[in-house]
Amino acid sequence: MTPRQRVLAALRHEEVDEIPWIEGITGNGIATGLCGEPVNVEWSVAPDGFPNMPGDRLAEEQKKANRVLGKANLQFCAFAPVFCQRIRKADDGSPILVGDGLIKTRRDFEQIFRLPSPTDRRFVACAREFIASKEDYCACACVRLGIGATLLSMGIEAFSYAMVDDPQLIRDVHDAYADWTAAVVPVMEEIGFDVIWAFDDVAFNSGPMFSLAFYREHILPKEKTVAATFTRPLITHSDGNMTPFLDAWLELGQQAIHPIQPDVMDINLVKQQYGRRVALVGNIFMTDLVRSTPARIEALVRDRIESIGAGGGYIISSSNSLTDDMKPENVLAMRDAIRKYGRRTGPAT
Repeated sequence: MTPRQRVLAALRHEEVDEIPWIEGITGNGIATGLCGEPVNVEWSVAPDGFPNMPGDRLAEEQKKANRVLGKANLQFCAFAPVFCQRIRKADDGSPILVGDGLIKTRRDFEQIFRLPSPTDRRFVACAREFIASKEDYCACACVRLGIGATLLSMGIEAFSYAMVDDPQLIRDVHDAYADWTAAVVPVMEEIGFDVIWAFDDVAFNSGPMFSLAFYREHILPKEKTVAATFTRPLITHSDGNMTPFLDAWLELGQQAIHPIQPDVMDINLVKQQYGRRVALVGNIFMTDLVRSTPARIEALVRDRIESIGAGGGYIISSSNSLTDDMKPENVLAMRDAIRKYGRRTGPAT
């Protein structure tokens, strides 16, 4: 099986010849250290929301890391821009969002909220170059359904006040983002992306950022409408403890959820209760990859493959991303353990 075939089969709960490994982000520092040469594998998103390097180069850089690690996916950013106080460029030129959101009032929304065309020629050409260079990897178009960008653009404090004082403002910002995503995803699907991966953080470690009632009234209906238009498999991401939201979250009809953060969620319980409905992605704790030992990483990977991978519907991943502060020997231990314990002794059916 090819890496692409493994990911798509796992999302369909079919048996695979090797448990696939995917990541949403791999840091340039950790990738460079592992590859032994400079590598620029991050999303590299320009302030307007579009990638800031040619699509073929972006794919080639990511493939360098994949050849070392054995990861199965490539990721292309199709985010709408968010509106924050400032954008500071990192050393490699990609922006780091810092500071508070800029949309505090309806006037702010009306004056500064402007999104680029989802069919911008530069953007579409970049995406086509990316797909033309992807080879047999699973190409993931990374988007936000709406709430993630809304929280970033408003900031948690203004968002919290607006939940009481002006919930319609939240809906207007959210729905504008959701409409943009609804327009960009068909473009990504037509170009040839295999999977849509939606990144919308809505939970702290202690639990969701807002009530289930608020989510069901103001956020979920629009996102369900948008997600229902997708023709490719959908993976949804939220850090934090999503346990109280799982039933509602799965109304989006996604094929998989990520990352089932292991310090606040029990992946065995999630598999027991929801494993027939949705595939599971993730759960190798970032903190262990930063602080632990290769032996500990091997044990974690083996446990997840044997307990969660049994019967299909599991894709291994970190509990968020591969970051520059992780020990290279731990990331390589993850790779080696996947190869050791994740391969079938016979052909996949």
